Amino acid sequence: MTPALSTTSGNGAATRGFTLRLPESWYEFDVWRATHTGDLARLVDRRVAAEPDLEQHRGALLRLLRQLAEDAERKGALLVGAMLETVDDAGMLVASMTVFQTEGAPDEADNTVEAIAGQLTAVAPAEGSSTWRRVGVVELPAGRAVRVAGVETSELGSRSLDCVVMQTLIPVPGGRGVLDVVLTSPQVELAEGMLDLFEAISATLAWSSVTPALSTEGT
Repeated sequence: MTPALSTTSGNGAATRGFTLRLPESWYEFDVWRATHTGDLARLVDRRVAAEPDLEQHRGALLRLLRQLAEDAERKGALLVGAMLETVDDAGMLVASMTVFQTEGAPDEADNTVEAIAGQLTAVAPAEGSSTWRRVGVVELPAGRAVRVAGVETSELGSRSLDCVVMQTLIPVPGGRGVLDVVLTSPQVELAEGMLDLFEAISATLAWSSVTPALSTEGT
């Protein structure tokens, strides 16, 4: 596992600190720096230096990460992580994580785990439809959270396509809205395996008392 990541909102408003752990092979970056500095190119170059076989894929990796960062910035994400792994004879395995904090409903009573879960509808697999959704409540180090998992039609840049999706929604302590951890992958043929991976990542979510800033903590 990589060092834990902590972040605050990009607009400077204090967000409750939190940590999430990603597999070592994932890329992780600050949204603002990824879209306004050369951080992404340096990140890819470090990975290529460590894994020379990736040299031929450098351009594709950088384009995908830039697209992800730009999309995350448009949507107001706090934090982004990505898996871009080349597989022999199978192209590239792709997955991403974006973390958002929303204000939630005006009435704090509507931001409880039970209220959030009650606003979501499970969708059973059906003949002729590729999408489905499970809704449940899970226990995490950060507390009780709503877990939404399945295959849904998602926007990826300018395209719409079916993706494996897992959302973890948890009320932020102190009535400061709702934290939303979104993990997605277009590899729908590997749906259950991807959901297992996403569950393992989401299960590391914990609150932190770090000073508002993007930082890393040792494992």
